[in-house]
Amino acid sequence: MIKSTKEHITIYQSELLKNATNLVHFFSTRKGGISSGTFESLNFGTHHGEAEKMIQNLALLKHSLYLSNVHFVIPKQTHSDTIAFVDQSNYNGLFENTDALITNLPNIIICIKTADCVPILLFDQVKNVVGAVHSGWKGTAQNIVGKTIEKMNRFFGSNPSDILAIIGPCIGQEKYEVGNEVIDAIKPLLKNPEMSFFPVNNNSGKHLLNLNNVNYQLLVQAGIKEVNIDSPEICTYTNSNEFFSARRDGYKTGRMINGVGLLQNE
Repeated sequence: MIKSTKEHITIYQSELLKNATNLVHFFSTRKGGISSGTFESLNFGTHHGEAEKMIQNLALLKHSLYLSNVHFVIPKQTHSDTIAFVDQSNYNGLFENTDALITNLPNIIICIKTADCVPILLFDQVKNVVGAVHSGWKGTAQNIVGKTIEKMNRFFGSNPSDILAIIGPCIGQEKYEVGNEVIDAIKPLLKNPEMSFFPVNNNSGKHLLNLNNVNYQLLVQAGIKEVNIDSPEICTYTNSNEFFSARRDGYKTGRMINGVGLLQNE
């Protein structure tokens, strides 16, 4: 991952996408915004009285990335497996109960928010199609990323072997203890589940779950080439100076925003 600061806004970007001239993508951090207190400072959450500041933070992000004239689409996430196709008829819509977006429209940045869950950005470099996926454990258990790739194929004829996939900052395995109900929901999806689950050394029946690796496996099982996957395993929990974390800070914390979009060729 490439970390950079522009106009006080710190973001991460993937080296895998650095040569794609018609593409913009980013994983935000908590640095460079106007929010204060628990939400300091680049918060994109709209709960807890932060809606107005979120709008201002989004304007700062757009300015820092030279995207002031580009439209951002941000769904209302509910840990579902609902995937929406953004087109000319609905790009100003609300996208209720939606946790992944796909589009081939230029100058539209599709986004998802996270605070430990896995953000995954997809780019079909042949068909010029992008996807943004929010995959917490519930979305992962529903294989939302695999379903998003299927939808890209169905709507646009995307071949998984042409898709580049970037797994952004999320909670690391050492800090993500879960119960048997989570393991039981995810384990049947994987060809190599032992790579993603490790039992905690006690009698609680708890496991440490590697959500990054689970989604990596789901990407490969969906037909994405391993060489086309960037998964640096940057932990949101342990990097408290850079990221919000719901597991670390509780529900009343901020949100990062993660986006990808095609740019109009001039």
